[in-house]
Amino acid sequence: MRLVKVIFIVLLLAFPAVGAYPVPERGVVYQVMVDRFYDGNQSNNGPFYDPEHRNYRLYWGGDLEGLTENLDYIASLGVSMIWVSPLNDNINKMAHGSAPYHGYWTRDYKRIEEHFGTWKDFLKLVEEAKKRGICIIVDYVPNHSNPAMDGEFGSLYDNGTKITDYFEDTKNASVNPITGIREEVYHHNGNIFIWSGIQLKYANLYGLADFNQLNPWVDSYLTEGARLFIENGACGLRIDAVKHMELGWLESFYLRLYSERPLFIYGEYYTPSPGKSDDLYEFYRYSNVSPVLNIPIRADIVKTFGFVGSLETLSAQLGDYYSRFLYPNKQLNFLDSHDLIRFLNGARREDAVERFHMALALTMTLPGIPVIYYGDESYLVSRDGKGDPYNRPMMVFNNTTEAARIIRTLAKLRKTNDALAFGDFRTVYANYSVWAFERTFGAHRLLVVMNKGSPAELSINLDWPDGTYADVLYGAEMVVENGKATVELPRNSFYVFHIEREQEGPLIGSLTPYTARPGQEILIAGAGFGSGGRVTIGGVEARVLSWNSTEILVEVPSTKTGKAWLDVVVETGGKVSNVAKLRYYSGNGVPALIALNASLVNLSRANLWIKGNLSELAEPRPLLKSSTGYYFTVAPLPKGASFSVELYEGPYWGELRPLGVKLYGFVNSTVVVLREEPHATETAPAMPTTTVVQGPIGENPLPYLLAALLLLGAALIIWKKRG
Repeated sequence: MRLVKVIFIVLLLAFPAVGAYPVPERGVVYQVMVDRFYDGNQSNNGPFYDPEHRNYRLYWGGDLEGLTENLDYIASLGVSMIWVSPLNDNINKMAHGSAPYHGYWTRDYKRIEEHFGTWKDFLKLVEEAKKRGICIIVDYVPNHSNPAMDGEFGSLYDNGTKITDYFEDTKNASVNPITGIREEVYHHNGNIFIWSGIQLKYANLYGLADFNQLNPWVDSYLTEGARLFIENGACGLRIDAVKHMELGWLESFYLRLYSERPLFIYGEYYTPSPGKSDDLYEFYRYSNVSPVLNIPIRADIVKTFGFVGSLETLSAQLGDYYSRFLYPNKQLNFLDSHDLIRFLNGARREDAVERFHMALALTMTLPGIPVIYYGDESYLVSRDGKGDPYNRPMMVFNNTTEAARIIRTLAKLRKTNDALAFGDFRTVYANYSVWAFERTFGAHRLLVVMNKGSPAELSINLDWPDGTYADVLYGAEMVVENGKATVELPRNSFYVFHIEREQEGPLIGSLTPYTARPGQEILIAGAGFGSGGRVTIGGVEARVLSWNSTEILVEVPSTKTGKAWLDVVVETGGKVSNVAKLRYYSGNGVPALIALNASLVNLSRANLWIKGNLSELAEPRPLLKSSTGYYFTVAPLPKGASFSVELYEGPYWGELRPLGVKLYGFVNSTVVVLREEPHATETAPAMPTTTVVQGPIGENPLPYLLAALLLLGAALIIWKKRG
C-alpha cells in the first residue's frame, strides 16, 4: 500500500489544483516601492545611502527582507497580490543626480540589486507570502536598460559578464534597411522628441538606452530574465513602458511566459486622457493582448473628488471608457502611484480626507482590479514636495485608520461577491453631486451610492427583492419596496449594498490569461460550474486539468482557424454558459518584422493597415512608414507559415477602407517582405474556416491514468510478495 500512496501523492503534485492559481479579479494589489518600505538588513544599505531620509534621490534602506518582515501587516489589509518595484541589478553609479533606488535603471537582468537582497531573499519572500495567501508580482523593465549618456552609459551584463554599453554598441550598429533605424543591442535614434510613430517606439525614452527587442540575443535575454522571476515563484509581472515597444514583440514575449503557467501580466501604457485619440486607440489595442493600468481615468477621478467636478460627467465618461474593453474587469484601477502626485498631496479642500475615502472606495468598486499604493492606508504624504520623487516617502505603518478599514472591508467583499470581480457597469442615477451605479454578475449584485454635496434623499427604480439592505461600510440602510429603493445620503457619504445568491447555471467571469496558444493553460473563473463537465474553445473540446464550482483549469486545444478570437464555453449539468473570448495564436510565433515596399504597390498613404488570414493577423494592424520607403509592423508569426494580407487605409477611429491590394508572405526568417505573388514553393492558403485538427478528448484522462498507475502499483506489490 505504501507504493500506491506514493503514486497517488505524485499524481496530486503532477496535476495542480485549481486553487493553486489566483483569480486576479477576486483580489486586491498592494504596490510597494521596495527601497522606501522597510529596512530589514542594514548591511546592504550602501553606497549612495541617506540614513536620515532627506535626499529623495538616494537609497533609504528598504529591501526584500524588510518586506518579508512586514507581510503580516500587508495581509491585514486583505490584499492578495503584492506588486514590487523592479528588483533587477541596477547601475552602481549616480546618474542625473540620482541613485537608481527606484529600480528602473537595470544593468543585469539575471541578478537581484544588491541593495534589495539576493535570489534567496526573493524566494523567501515568495514562500512567506504564499503562506498568507498572497502572491508576488514583479515590475519588469524590457523597454530600456539605464541612462545612455550618464552613470554607466547603458552598460549591460548577462549574469555578471559585460555584454556592451551604449557607446560600444554604437560602433557595432548598422542601419536596418526596413525601418531606417541604426541598431544593434540598442536603438541609436536619439531621444524621443516626437511622441508618435517611429520615434515613440525606436528612440530613447528620457535618455534611457532603448533595447532593440528584434535582435535575437536581446529577445532571448529579456525572456530569460523574466523567466527567472517566474521560476522563483512570481505569479505575474507588471511590464513597464509598453507604449514604447512594438505590440508584436510583446505578444511573443507574453506567450513564451504563459507557457510556464497561467500568469497575471499587465502593462503600463501611459496616456493621460480618456478622450478619443490615436494614442487611446493604441491603449485599447494593447489591452486586448494583456491588461493595462487604467491611467486615462485616474486624473478625472482625482479632479472630481479632490477639486471640483460633476459626478454625472464622470459617470458618463467611465461608462464610455469601460464599454471599449473586451475585459474591463481585468484592467487595473489606482488612485495613487509612484509616477503621480498622491491624492492627499494634491487635493485642495478642507474635507480632503473624506473625499480621499470616497475616491479610494470608488477605485475598489469600479470595474477593474484595485491597486493600493503603499501608505495609502496610513495617509502617507511627503512634506517636502509633491510629484516624483516626493511621492515615494518612507513608509509609515498604520493599519487602524478609516482608509485601512475601507480597504480591508471591500477586499473581503471582493472574495464573496462576484459582481465586484466580474460584474457589468450601469449608472442608475447621476447628477452633479449624487451618483448610483449597479454591477451585476448572475445571482450577485452590487449597488454603489455616493453623495459629495449637501445631504439628500435618493429614490431610484431598482429591480431588487423587497427588503432592507445594509451598507457594508457603515451599516446605512436602504429600503426596497415594489421596485423602488430609498436611501438617505449625508454629505461625503459612500455606501455599498450587495446581494449574494446561489448561481444556478454556469457563468464565466474571466480567463487568465485571455491570450494563449495551443498547449498552454488558462484559468476560467466564474460561478455555477458544478463538479464537472466539458469546456470547448473554438468548438474544440479542451483538456480539463482541474475543476471546481468557481474555477476550471484547461489546456488550450489546437484548431485551424483564421480567427483572432475563439469562443470559450462551459457545459455542466445539462446547461451551457455564456461565451467568453480567447485571443488565439496558432503556434510558436517569432516576432517577425513584416514589411512592404511602398513603390511596389505605388502607395503613399498616411494611415495604412494590414489584415491577414492567420489568427495572428486577423485583426487590422497599423503600419509605420520608414525613411527607406517601406511600411512595416511586427507580429508573432508561426515559423514556416505562408499567408496573405489585404491592405486598408483609414483613421484609428472609424471604418477602414479596403484598397483592393492583396500581398503574400512566407515566414522563413524574422523579416518577411510582402510580395505580389505567393512564395515560389508555397501556396498562400485561402481564408480558412474553423476546422478541427485535434479531435475532442471526450473525458478528462486523469481518472484513467490514475487507474492505470494504481493497477501497476498493485501488480508490483503482488510481484514483490511472490518474488
